Amino acid sequence: MTVLNTLRAAGLAVLLALPAAAQDSDALTTADEVRAEIAEAMNAVSDYSAQERDQALARARAALDRLDAEIARREQALRENWAEMSGSSRETAEARLRDLREARNRLGERYGALQVGTSSAWDELSSGFSDAWSDVSEAWSAADDGASTD
Repeated sequence: MTVLNTLRAAGLAVLLALPAAAQDSDALTTADEVRAEIAEAMNAVSDYSAQERDQALARARAALDRLDAEIARREQALRENWAEMSGSSRETAEARLRDLREARNRLGERYGALQVGTSSAWDELSSGFSDAWSDVSEAWSAADDGASTD
């Protein structure tokens, strides 16, 4: 990798790690804080009982919305830096974001199953949701690792 490509990849990594605006426009949170917030909400879903289903679904929906905003922010950063990136950096960044989006879609499917599932199936459904969140988390880590090593 040339020095220029290394600098471009480092620039993309920095850009992807830039603060994302929090819901309160006066406060900014880092990408790590966003990830921790989403992870906490996603992991908490499995702790809810079937009787607390509405609360669990609301918390999961909010976390999914936050995750969507973070993915959109990363996609925008990629578009804004596209011209400065090498071909291989572009391919890697696109692949990592595609993997993250696909994992997010699978998580959305599990969320849908939680919404329509019966109370008697809650444990199984929340376990599947938790597994899907693990896939998102792994894809997110790979995207972050790829941005810092390309």
